[in-house]
Amino acid sequence: MTRPTIVGPLAALSALACATPDPVFLDEGSARAALGARADASPPLELSLATDLPGSLLASPGPEACARPDQSGYWYLRAAAWAPEVRAARRELAAARGEQQSAGAPAPVGIQVIDQDFSGDSDLVNALAAFDLIGLLGLGPSGADEAVAEAQVEAARAALEDAAWRAWLDAERALVQWQAAAIRTDRLAQIGQQADRDLQRVQILTREGRIGRTHSEAAEGAAAELTRRLSLAADEASRARAGLAAVVGLDPQRDLAGAAPVIPAPEALGPAEPGTWFDLDEHLESHPSLRVAQRTFELRESQVRQAAADAWPGVALGPRLGFLDPTQIGGVLRITVPFPSSWEGRLAAAIERRDAALAAYEDQLHLLQTAEIDALTRVRQADSRVEGASADVVKSLLGDWEAARAAFRVQRTPLEQWTGALRRLSMRATWDIDDWERSDLAALDLVASRGPMAAPLFMEGSR
Repeated sequence: MTRPTIVGPLAALSALACATPDPVFLDEGSARAALGARADASPPLELSLATDLPGSLLASPGPEACARPDQSGYWYLRAAAWAPEVRAARRELAAARGEQQSAGAPAPVGIQVIDQDFSGDSDLVNALAAFDLIGLLGLGPSGADEAVAEAQVEAARAALEDAAWRAWLDAERALVQWQAAAIRTDRLAQIGQQADRDLQRVQILTREGRIGRTHSEAAEGAAAELTRRLSLAADEASRARAGLAAVVGLDPQRDLAGAAPVIPAPEALGPAEPGTWFDLDEHLESHPSLRVAQRTFELRESQVRQAAADAWPGVALGPRLGFLDPTQIGGVLRITVPFPSSWEGRLAAAIERRDAALAAYEDQLHLLQTAEIDALTRVRQADSRVEGASADVVKSLLGDWEAARAAFRVQRTPLEQWTGALRRLSMRATWDIDDWERSDLAALDLVASRGPMAAPLFMEGSR
């Protein structure tokens, strides 16, 4: 066989091994169009999480719980579809699945062509091929790589579940804050309108000399304090609306321009006392944060096995062909033994990372238990204030304000009483709203600490 006859097939084989994926370019116009189409899209659960998280509680809400903006499930589906962390986690899961397809493959086939006398008269040409025997059998580094790839897929799946869980909690918090800020703004605006009407009379009486400038300026200062509080409440509403828009992938001005959606108050399933919730294994196993810690530990453990597998010797077998008349046929055996220093350090590092993952699981469990105790305490305290002190204070101050206004209109009380009543009311007019907002946020923190099994949306399918 002549040299060109040998070189030609080898060159063709090398060309077939090349990969040429189609290039992709960033198009700003397409990105803007995709953003604009989100408002009209109704992402079904089947396209968002169900296929990626089989068996997860986060795939449990039924369509009837996700149909309207006044339902928690409606915002959950949008968060699961458009939250940046969820979109990134979904891509990471797809990437891990892609890497899994190549994991565990044997080492590349080695092919050698040796010309015994390239410039001389000898026509002897040797062709050798060597195949990774250990890799073909799925042992050693090849088997360890496959186990690591499988663990990476499970870790990516757990990260996607955790991202969806956190996105839903962020959306719920933003809804609570937006609704509270909107109610707060409406109440302060109503009081501000009453104060403005009374200030018109104050200005008239001041011009007529019946009220001193000092008293009128004090009244205007009290009204300015109320105006500032009203502005801060509007800022809070805008911030909460923007936070919700960021999570659910909508435009805050175009898609969330109306009133804040009225969502039922969040509630947490489970006992009213801390500690017992985490005694059940199913509660631990279903919590996304603990699942991430568990899958991370399993990944680190597989990486320990991967580092240990680097100590395996390499064994390659293959044929040898000598192209000379007559053709010579033989074999090739190649054994590679790694130096201990090439894998001992990586193994020690992998063991440390595995032990760190074990400690991280313990820390995460302790963090959730601590968060549960804190949330239960804040829920009880906020509920007691909502049912008692704060509502009574606001009711009393509103009564004092109405009485001061009525008495001032008939000139039975001096302006100083009107000013004092307005100042006291503007400082405390939203105490009851503040406390039920704190109560709802604490309830969400309790759900966050306990996991999806404490959320009615994922256990009952509706809320």
